[in-house]
Amino acid sequence: MNNKAKGWAIDPVTRTITAQAHTWESAKRWIGCDLLERVRLDNGELWVNEEGFLLEDHRPWTLNRRQMIAGRAFLVGGEWTDHDGQDLPEVTWLRSGCQVEPPKARAYPMTPDGLRQMALDAQEERGMAELAAVGSTPADWPNDGPRQAVAAPTVGDFVTVASGFTGMVMAVGDGWIEVRFIDGRVVEVPTQSVEVVYVD
Repeated sequence: MNNKAKGWAIDPVTRTITAQAHTWESAKRWIGCDLLERVRLDNGELWVNEEGFLLEDHRPWTLNRRQMIAGRAFLVGGEWTDHDGQDLPEVTWLRSGCQVEPPKARAYPMTPDGLRQMALDAQEERGMAELAAVGSTPADWPNDGPRQAVAAPTVGDFVTVASGFTGMVMAVGDGWIEVRFIDGRVVEVPTQSVEVVYVD
């Protein structure tokens, strides 16, 4: 999938959350994995390393104090869309030296007894996550993150520059973008000086 989604990069090693944009493949590279898993949330989805708990240094953290996640993750909107920065989940960094047992891989028969056992095991894992989250540190979401996540221009977007003219983004650099107007003029302007009016 080559579509790029704007969202939130969660890094438990540096204990930071930053606004970024990723395709499925670039998210795999940033997270550092071969297999991504999509964890569905009420207001989006979280892309995580499917084998994160198998890593020697897996750096677990909790999502909404109920779900244990290992390693880096990327939060996007539902069905790979941009995340709007609303209703962000609670991320907590576990205290140093916190002992966390990885979730066990289990198989259940699709019988009443098997389904009952699956519900009991899921409840136990939620309890373990809640216990690990005791004394943890809530993560800080960037103050300007929603604006960055929604309004950071990329190639193909239409933006309005400070002079009031609207054009198409032709190139993006570190802190600058190149904008082409309908009359053929191309100008380079600071990224923060423009307003995105249409996202390609």
